[in-house]
Amino acid sequence: MRLWGRVVASLLVVLLWAGSAPAGEGAFSRGLLFEVQAEGGGSCWLFGTIHSEDPRVLDLPAPVRHAFDSADTLILEVVPDAQAILESMVTMVYTDGRGLESALGPELYREAVAAVADLGMSEAAIRDFKPWALITVLSVPPGATGEFLDLRLHRLAVSASKPVRGLETINEQLAVFEDLSEADQVSLLRETLAVRDQLPAIFERLLTAYLARDLGGLKDLSDEYLEGGDPDLARRFHAAAVDVRNARMAERVAPMIAGGDCFVAVGALHLPGEGGILARLAGQGFAIRVAY
Repeated sequence: MRLWGRVVASLLVVLLWAGSAPAGEGAFSRGLLFEVQAEGGGSCWLFGTIHSEDPRVLDLPAPVRHAFDSADTLILEVVPDAQAILESMVTMVYTDGRGLESALGPELYREAVAAVADLGMSEAAIRDFKPWALITVLSVPPGATGEFLDLRLHRLAVSASKPVRGLETINEQLAVFEDLSEADQVSLLRETLAVRDQLPAIFERLLTAYLARDLGGLKDLSDEYLEGGDPDLARRFHAAAVDVRNARMAERVAPMIAGGDCFVAVGALHLPGEGGILARLAGQGFAIRVAY
């Protein structure tokens, strides 16, 4: 379960590296909780999340907890049920007799083994991984509990007998990585390993911006990281990881919001910017106000 937590939660963190849509002046650059109201009167809460087990993240602020408690249904990017767990674990490994070393070559493979050893993982644990799966493991802050915000919300909903729905399937999320060529996966892994020593400081800066409810600051940090990578690969990954998913989630969440009484939780960097979910909903006629 802890490895599953790393894989799913790291989707957010890796997407932070991919950058967000251009923010633009006043394009929902501040706030974490938004009330979204349809023209017909239905309304829901839209909340931005981040992968962290920091108590300041997991202990929901009073306005967020009130909104969550008042909603009838929880809507997440993907529902972390048993089927999703199984599908993710199968997708992240080679099943055709190949292995990670054959994809990376001996030198990069040795570097990868050393990196996961620092996380307390053995070579055997990653031997069959695809390169993108190893990126997800390396690209999340090390944790002691396996807890993170989306999982906390899911558990709260289950304990309160709230229905939980997903905006995407796990296969749609993992397609962001699966559709990359193996060469692109290896390039992304090489970049991840190159900045591995910088990741704790980057995580801390992201957390600070998130706790300040500074969506614009999160966007700026992602742009800062983006400048150090392959610009063509970053552009293609951005299109699949951010643009396509923002459009899909905005389209699917719109009728749910019109139905009312839901609490929607998605990665914070899917919210701001001209191409973010909030701007897309506003363009469909939804009224949006910052609640927290």
